[in-house]
Amino acid sequence: MPTPPDINNYHIGKGIVTFQETGVTAAVDLGNAPSFVYTPNVTKKEHFSSREGVRTKDFTAITQVGATVKLRLDEVTGDNLAYFALGQVGIDTAGNTTISGLSKTQFEGEITVTGTNDIGQQVDFVATVRFVPSGDFNFITDGDDFTVIELEAEVQKDVNGNFGIWTIREQPVTV
Repeated sequence: MPTPPDINNYHIGKGIVTFQETGVTAAVDLGNAPSFVYTPNVTKKEHFSSREGVRTKDFTAITQVGATVKLRLDEVTGDNLAYFALGQVGIDTAGNTTISGLSKTQFEGEITVTGTNDIGQQVDFVATVRFVPSGDFNFITDGDDFTVIELEAEVQKDVNGNFGIWTIREQPVTV
């Protein structure tokens, strides 16, 4: 990896997002994902000394950690809608995909981002997540906007205590 400062450390992220539900043998490609955001959730407790006229902070303890992932998908598929709606996927008598909304209590499994960007180091990410219904699904869009499925997932702690693993793959240096 180039030592900062170096323009080869700039990053315009692109990637492929897949999800493999626990107990299922194959990962599902979630299609085009224009956004994938990881947000740490850290709760802290601050302590202040009262030994002088003005209280001063002398210690901060982290009391809780977690993380969420938010992603936007613009390919409307049965699997993607099922994750959004916590629904069971089925097939009706005409061969159409059906989703029974809020009929499944959880989708848990491994989400993976494989970096495919041309600019900057490629960053991969893998974590165990549990999807949580969030946001809205627009059946009808304004003008000629594309429909977007917004998903949110709680990142689960893995057996090593990690809330996801990032891998930075070094790219050839540009001149």
